[in-house]
Amino acid sequence: MDPSPPGRLPMAKNATVDATRLRRETRTWLSQHTIRDVRTIAGDLENAGEDVHDLREALDGLESLVREESRQPRRSRGKPKA
Repeated sequence: MDPSPPGRLPMAKNATVDATRLRRETRTWLSQHTIRDVRTIAGDLENAGEDVHDLREALDGLESLVREESRQPRRSRGKPKA
């Protein structure tokens, strides 16, 4: 019998390899999608009865950071001019 709590996947025997693969897959997915895509997924989850309050708050915070960063002047990566 699986000792994992209901709603959770059992731990893989080699969790480090699985975690590394998951991080790589997550980075790839995020590089190909936008905040709008994640909002669409949140809407689908909400329509299916899931609580997406925390996800929407996280997206709002991320958008706020992006807006704040875009308002700041870009700094040169080269040597400072004297």
